[in-house]
Amino acid sequence: MHVDRVEAKKLVEEALRKFGVDPAAVIVKDEPGQSVWSLKRGSASVLVSLFARGEKEALRIVAPVLYFDASRKADLFPRLLELNTEGLQSCAFGLVKDLVICVGERPLAGLDLAEVEHIIEHVAAVADTYDDRLVAEFGGRRASDQA
Repeated sequence: MHVDRVEAKKLVEEALRKFGVDPAAVIVKDEPGQSVWSLKRGSASVLVSLFARGEKEALRIVAPVLYFDASRKADLFPRLLELNTEGLQSCAFGLVKDLVICVGERPLAGLDLAEVEHIIEHVAAVADTYDDRLVAEFGGRRASDQA
């Protein structure tokens, strides 16, 4: 089943409403080729985006987790890889400079409402759960804490 960006946008908006969030209040970008919503789930900030890269269209969910202590990255990085293989399910930890993120992405083809809800909830829950745990174990600071 082909799902285009217009249909995918309706699915995202419906999922956000089911979470008690007004999609119009949290949309931060809506342009041809990309739509982005920003919301909070627990302590996690979550970016929900629909985008096109060439012919590929996808749903991508990103939640910042923590700013890591560079002196501890030799211990932190293997732990993140271990967590990625221990069943994070539809998401993984990644890095953007000195920021650990949780990210989930899938093509729009065959996308349905249950998947949109699941991936948003799951990425947010992983970020919300592991921000405290990873900071306690490896230092740094939660992405949700003010600098």
